[in-house]
Amino acid sequence: MSILGWKAVGLRCPDHEINCCDPKGNPLPITLIQMPNGTGKTTTLSLLRATLSGSHESGVWGKTQVMEYRKRDDSRINGTFELRLLLNEKRVTIVMVFDFENQRVDYKTTRAHGQVEEFDPPIEFRRFLNEDFVKFYVFDGELADNILNREHTDAQKAVESLFQTHLLKKMDSKISTYWNERTSGVNAKTRQGYNRRSNQLEKWRIRLKFLKKLKREWEIELEEIREKLSRQCDRYESEIKKDEDLRKRVKDADAIAKDRSNQVRESAQGVLDGIRDPHAISPVFATGMYELKQGLDRVKLPASAAREFFDELVEEELCVCGRLIDDEIKEAIQKRAQQYLGSEDVALLNNMKGAIDDAVTQSPHTASGVLSKNIESLTALVRKKRTADNELLELILEAEQSNPDVGNAKKKIDDLQENERELKKQLDILNRKDDTVKLDRIGGVDPSKLVSIETLQEGISKLDDQLTETEDVLRLRLKRDILNNIFGQAHKKARKLITGEIKKDANKRIVELMPDNPIRIEKIDGFITLKGQSSGSAGENLSIGYAFLATLFNRSEEHQLPFVVDSPANPIDLGIRPKIGQLAPVLTHQFIAFLISSEREGFLPSLRKASNREIKYITLFRKGASDYEEKAEKCVGCIRTADGYQVVDKEFFNDFQFDTEEE
Repeated sequence: MSILGWKAVGLRCPDHEINCCDPKGNPLPITLIQMPNGTGKTTTLSLLRATLSGSHESGVWGKTQVMEYRKRDDSRINGTFELRLLLNEKRVTIVMVFDFENQRVDYKTTRAHGQVEEFDPPIEFRRFLNEDFVKFYVFDGELADNILNREHTDAQKAVESLFQTHLLKKMDSKISTYWNERTSGVNAKTRQGYNRRSNQLEKWRIRLKFLKKLKREWEIELEEIREKLSRQCDRYESEIKKDEDLRKRVKDADAIAKDRSNQVRESAQGVLDGIRDPHAISPVFATGMYELKQGLDRVKLPASAAREFFDELVEEELCVCGRLIDDEIKEAIQKRAQQYLGSEDVALLNNMKGAIDDAVTQSPHTASGVLSKNIESLTALVRKKRTADNELLELILEAEQSNPDVGNAKKKIDDLQENERELKKQLDILNRKDDTVKLDRIGGVDPSKLVSIETLQEGISKLDDQLTETEDVLRLRLKRDILNNIFGQAHKKARKLITGEIKKDANKRIVELMPDNPIRIEKIDGFITLKGQSSGSAGENLSIGYAFLATLFNRSEEHQLPFVVDSPANPIDLGIRPKIGQLAPVLTHQFIAFLISSEREGFLPSLRKASNREIKYITLFRKGASDYEEKAEKCVGCIRTADGYQVVDKEFFNDFQFDTEEE
């Protein structure tokens, strides 16, 4: 892909038409566009990204944002931005038409087959012409910072798009789609039952995906809170230690309070164990239990013989006494057998009588007396614990009053602990299995209500099983799982190997760019993580961004993309700028840079030296810079527009010294 040029009319930036080609119409490898701050660089870059990605078609821009692109003090109701591309040696033109009267934007795409009223690039380029990927080759300093931030940039997605490892995941998705199509024809008990289960399963899967995402976010937040809490505790301890005597008293009081708390916990457990015995609650229960045992003894229950003995006896020919058991005797034995208990009942009564004997035979008041003493002991311990807690609190208040930093640290600790408790409570709901939730009702649960993830997974698994009832479907499901595992493992392995190689090569480039700087990439997983630090300076981050993108673009021989960059060396130290200039020509086949005059130093000489082909120099500024308007008019390559000047001239480019103007 190459950019041939673009044209802006009636928009916030000055009207202009940039041509990135040589006189024969071939795209040049390097085009430099010098624009003072305030001329509309940011607007132009935003328009390039929007045109390349078709982002407005996906509803990204609202009416207010559309109107932000209208030129000030301009009565025109329309504006256009036209981008000319060369895709696989075929010309493609994409136009954004701004309708300021109706506050909307429409796209037009012109290809070999004609013009269509929509964003319609060739299908083989679509994965590079989307909002997430475009920002990697239409690059600014903000991306250099965001590329190290999990909230903004998916560096992993750029790698996958360029090396097509995402196709492995797409195959996984295709397999799942095929599976869904095949199983849609399988009946449950009725068609209505199948549809109900299928709809329910989809609801559960959506809910599960949301809860897993929520869990990951909360776990990250909990980890951050714990880190802050640890720092605040250290700060609190540090402030307390400043008063050695007070620190010692707080430490001793804290130890006593913890000891009292442990004693209360142990004593309370003993009381709870005692309350489980009814005879310990009241002598009335103990007396009643004893009378029950005496009553059983009085009526000789349980008897020595069990009902099963008589049931077995009627099956014999002779009685234990030796007499013949005829039908009349059998009937009598069966009737009398009903007066005896079964063996299980006998065992139960014997166990119950033994337990009553052990518990209350000595005295009906013994157990309740022990429990009363334990309760009194617990009450006393609670009072001591409360006293110890109060003493500790008084010492803490004393410390807070004597040193406000102690109070501030304590308040922050309390707030963080409250946040930690609340998050742990919410995570506990997600992590534990909840048997009270009805699996057939999960799909209809209020979205604001938390549900156990394990419960949801179990419900999904059960319903999935119901949808795979027949033997043929089960065999197909097994094949699906095998293939999904193969593609999943292949994607995981490919991603690991590719990102590992990119990290290695990018770190080599970082060494070349900043030989005296130890900053290095540790891993690429969603975003770029640095070794031992979350981010670097603006110049370091920009250098890391160049190293990553240079490695990314140069490792892919199949795809060649342009590289458009804003302020290629502005935040970078003068000592590193020449290395950035040397890198630019080999970064990709087409390099387009927006810069201001102060960026030329250090960067431009090395860029010229490293490039063995023609460089196009363009200077664009608004009308009103009278010192340069006269000089511009004398240049052959000067184009005057309604509100600006565009000069294609190397000498004018080098002499231009104007960094900022009022927009």
